[in-house]
Amino acid sequence: MTTAATSLPFLASFLILFLHHGVDAECEPVACGNFTIKYPFWLGAPSHTPPEPSCGHPAFELWCGISSTSATMRGSAIQVLSIDYAASSLVASHSRFSGRVNGVCRADFNMSSSLALSPFNISPTNMALCLLFDCNGTEPGGREYANATATCDRPVFAYLGGRYDRDKPPSIRTGNCTYTYLPVLGTEAAVSTAANYSNLLKAGFLLDWAGTGGIGDCPACVASGGQCRYRNAIGALACLCPGGKLRGPTCAGG
Repeated sequence: MTTAATSLPFLASFLILFLHHGVDAECEPVACGNFTIKYPFWLGAPSHTPPEPSCGHPAFELWCGISSTSATMRGSAIQVLSIDYAASSLVASHSRFSGRVNGVCRADFNMSSSLALSPFNISPTNMALCLLFDCNGTEPGGREYANATATCDRPVFAYLGGRYDRDKPPSIRTGNCTYTYLPVLGTEAAVSTAANYSNLLKAGFLLDWAGTGGIGDCPACVASGGQCRYRNAIGALACLCPGGKLRGPTCAGG
C-alpha cells in the first residue's frame, strides 16, 4: 500500500516535470499561415507576458491572427509573409497594401521609417520602386515613367530604378511631385507592368537580420540536445538543456 508520506516525493517530481513541460511547450514552434514561428522569432500577443528566459529575441516578437496567413511584428504595421531561417531573411509587406486592389494609391510614405528602430535591414537585392503623387502640372515625361493611377483619385506615376539603396534613391526628375521610394522584390519587379503595381507592393520586400546581437547560434544549441531561449538579463542566447538547466551557448561541456 502506498502511504501519503511515500507518495509526496512522487507527487513533487510529477509537478516539477509538469511545470517544466509547460514552460517547454510555451516555446514550441508554432504554425502561422504558411510558415513556422520559432527562435529567434516567438509568438506573442497584446496581453501576453513572455516567460523568462524568453522564447526569442524581444525584437522578434510576432502576433498571429486566428485566421491570418501572415504575422505582424509587435506594435507595427509590418506584416511577415514568409521566413527563411537558413538565410536569416524574411519577406514582409506593409498593412496599407494587404488585401487591397488599390494599394498603390496608399503608398505615399517612407517604408524605412517603419523599420527605424528594428534590427532588420532592407536587403539591397530588392528593386527600387519610385512613386510620384500630387504633381500639380509637373508630371514626368518619358517611357521610363509608367502611369500607375489605376483606381486612385489622383494621378500616380511609377519608376523602377534598379537596386534598392536606402541612402541613395535613384536620381530622377520629380518636378513638384510628392516623391516616395519603396523596396519591392526583384523577382516580382522584373515582370511587373503599370497595371499591377498594387500587386507588386502586396508581394512585399526582403528583410534580413544577419548580425543582430545576442541571437547566437541556435542550430548548435539544438544539435547538442538543447532548446533555444533568450535571456533578457544578459541579452544573449541561452541553451535549455535536459534536466531544465540553462547553459550557453550549447549543452556540451559545463
